[in-house]
Amino acid sequence: MTRYTLLFVIMFILNACEQQEPLDLAALEGRARSGDQQATEQLVTLLGHTENNLNMQAYKILLDLGKKAAPALIKEIDSDSSERREHVIAALGTLQVRAAVPEISAVLANTKSGRRYIAAWALGEIADPAGIPALIAALDDPDHQVRRYATRSLIKLNRAAVPPLLDVLSAGSVRAVAGAIRALGDIGDQRALDALLQQLSGEHRSEAILALGKLKDRRAAAAMISALDDPDWRIRMNAAMALGPLGGPAAVESLRKTLEDEVRVVREWSARSLEMITGEHVLYRNNAGDYVPPYNIYH
Repeated sequence: MTRYTLLFVIMFILNACEQQEPLDLAALEGRARSGDQQATEQLVTLLGHTENNLNMQAYKILLDLGKKAAPALIKEIDSDSSERREHVIAALGTLQVRAAVPEISAVLANTKSGRRYIAAWALGEIADPAGIPALIAALDDPDHQVRRYATRSLIKLNRAAVPPLLDVLSAGSVRAVAGAIRALGDIGDQRALDALLQQLSGEHRSEAILALGKLKDRRAAAAMISALDDPDWRIRMNAAMALGPLGGPAAVESLRKTLEDEVRVVREWSARSLEMITGEHVLYRNNAGDYVPPYNIYH
């Protein structure tokens, strides 16, 4: 190609770009609202364009279109543009599109994709049990953000997630077990009691104590009272924290003893839990040696 031919081609491209009509987002929105699928697909394409905040404008329109935008969104879950893919998955999650669960699950499992925690979040928003296997697998993900959002999403799936979470406790990796314990505690299903009690002898003892406290099952009180004598102050603190919701006369007697614990936060949580159980104001000794009421964490 000669120099003059190349120059002509460049000038032709530039001229074509100059003649291209500016984007009329309002008209595009109107066409999409009237049922024009091609217009909806164009809006989805704009999710990958950050200039002039186009992606966020298109995102708001697509959310307003509701589930009729779902087919166009699902087509772009595997987009080469990470910006578009992330907005697509977020939109599908917000719109709670159950048909997108298999594709979003595949994105979550693909460790080569960035910011996969958005996929974990979306599965929780959709709250379809079909997404549970992918979220369970994500409890052992190398990315801590993915693990955190997978745990939160399993909590949102609530009781449907309990059986697979219990399976994780019996056969999962150390990393996965930690997330499963936290999820089971927040779900608060009594089916988890025995499995969580078994975790008291493992390396996740501290997390198990907190989870058992959230279950509010007094059958766990004896184990919590025993943990008040643990040499690790973190275990004692969590046990004092857990005994508040569990209550009972035996807990009151033991918590009065830990009001004199050598660690301030253990003393404070002992006072706070005693207030929860007895309904009476309880003072504890702070680091200055003064007796003060515990800070009210519920305000």
